[in-house]
Amino acid sequence: MTKINPKNILQRVPSAVLLFIAIGILFAMTSPKFLSLINLKNILLQSSPLAILSLGMSFVMLTNGIDLSVGSVVSFVSIMTGKLLGMGFNIILSIFIGILAGSVIGIFNGIIISKVKLPPFIVTLGTMGVSASLALVLCGGETLYWEKNWFNSIALKYFLSIPVTFWIVLLIFSFILWVVHKSSFGIYVYGIGSNEEALRLCGVKVNFYKAIVYLINGCFAGIAGIIITSRIASGNPIVGIGFEFEAIAAAAIGGISFFGGKGHPGFALLSAVTITMLMNGLGLLGFGMAWQYCAIGIILIIGMSINILLEKIALKQKDSK
Repeated sequence: MTKINPKNILQRVPSAVLLFIAIGILFAMTSPKFLSLINLKNILLQSSPLAILSLGMSFVMLTNGIDLSVGSVVSFVSIMTGKLLGMGFNIILSIFIGILAGSVIGIFNGIIISKVKLPPFIVTLGTMGVSASLALVLCGGETLYWEKNWFNSIALKYFLSIPVTFWIVLLIFSFILWVVHKSSFGIYVYGIGSNEEALRLCGVKVNFYKAIVYLINGCFAGIAGIIITSRIASGNPIVGIGFEFEAIAAAAIGGISFFGGKGHPGFALLSAVTITMLMNGLGLLGFGMAWQYCAIGIILIIGMSINILLEKIALKQKDSK
């Protein structure tokens, strides 16, 4: 029977797990309301949009890419959906068009990046500006409202005491798990990030798969936008501000490499919940949004440092064998 070395196990634990435990313990000790059932449900509800965005961002980063436009896409989808609902459009059709809008921006990013060969940073920075501008133009800079209907309650429903929105997260996560572990597409995603040219020489349509990755990310941003719009019961042109930062932070803390080909989206999902726990706990202690973003920046640096340290230890052990 093989003896398990506890040090080896620790080295394979990404910072996401360690930070999740540490932050959970910290706020459990400092705020009596943190572990209440109501607050735990609220954390799951609040974390749902970020969790979906972090899963999409993980896919993009695995291909050695980045997407700075997701926050603006969320705002654009929120305004697009709010505008349609305010005009009396069918609710399901409005939801579909909202998600489609996010997907179109995603596939546009993917085509320009893969075909024109522009850096993802530049392309998505451009679409970030375009999406944010379109959101403001469509609503005239004002928040949009509509006659109350069942769309407003989608994000407030519960099933088996868990928010419906988090069930949507788990459904998307199940899809991601299938892609990563059971499909050739998952292999290609990691392959593009590890050695894109080698994959191309093997006859794989790298440009096609790269474009699909950005399409998926745009679709997920659209879904996140729909969930947020339902939760706030309005179309808001600035509701997505900061989500790109949080999504990238969640993916990075979860061990997704900025250079592609390394990491697992599951830990990015855990990081998204951890970031929401952090913001929730600080809110309970009376710290405002400014301090919450400061704290996210701090745990991003800590998380990345832990991941790099664990990688170095693992490499030293490998070299010593």
